[in-house]
Amino acid sequence: MGEPLIAAIRACLSNGRRLLNDAQTLESSDPLATAYYLTLIAQEEFAKGFLLALVVRNVIPWDRRLLRAARDHRCKQLLCVVMDYLQPDHEEFLDRCDAVVHRHELTEMPAKVADAMHILRYEKIGRWSDSHWVWGEDPEYDADALAVSDGQHERQKQDALYVRLAVDGGVASAPTDVSDERLEAERERAERFAGVAESVLAGDPNPGLDYDQVEEWFRVLFASTGSAADRA
Repeated sequence: MGEPLIAAIRACLSNGRRLLNDAQTLESSDPLATAYYLTLIAQEEFAKGFLLALVVRNVIPWDRRLLRAARDHRCKQLLCVVMDYLQPDHEEFLDRCDAVVHRHELTEMPAKVADAMHILRYEKIGRWSDSHWVWGEDPEYDADALAVSDGQHERQKQDALYVRLAVDGGVASAPTDVSDERLEAERERAERFAGVAESVLAGDPNPGLDYDQVEEWFRVLFASTGSAADRA
């Protein structure tokens, strides 16, 4: 399975780059909503490549539910939360490095990142095997991670492209302009996500900040992924 997965990862990365290039050609258009939409889709392509690269790296086992996760927009957006942590923007990168080197602070995974991983594993992939189980006590997930899972990010993405209808059939929202700053921020995030996926695929020992911690969490969460019937 290794070679097909590697080919798929490279295809995802290549397509993500193509989408970013297409978005860049639209930056002179008005409004910028379509360029913004393509940029967010590129991020999801890089997230898909990241997920498959974790499989190639023997961090997560492959099964049919993982294939479904690779096709699910919200699952990929949850992975984007993790990738943003692994490869943060310049300011956060310097602050986290300074925290460890100069302030001697212990690295602690933010609740948003940890809960994004838990939601992906249990509320998404886990419930595809058995939707009837319930928690003994409902978990209190981080609000930002829960918003991604509940589709807030997906609705924002769709609203950049589609007219959304209200219950009375009228217009609830129509694609509106996106600021240059917002588009630039998302393009920069997409470039960082591409770097994470490429580094994981290449087998780099440190594909991002605190990668060992993230990898260990993924290993533990996916140590038991369900019955043999779920295997591809």
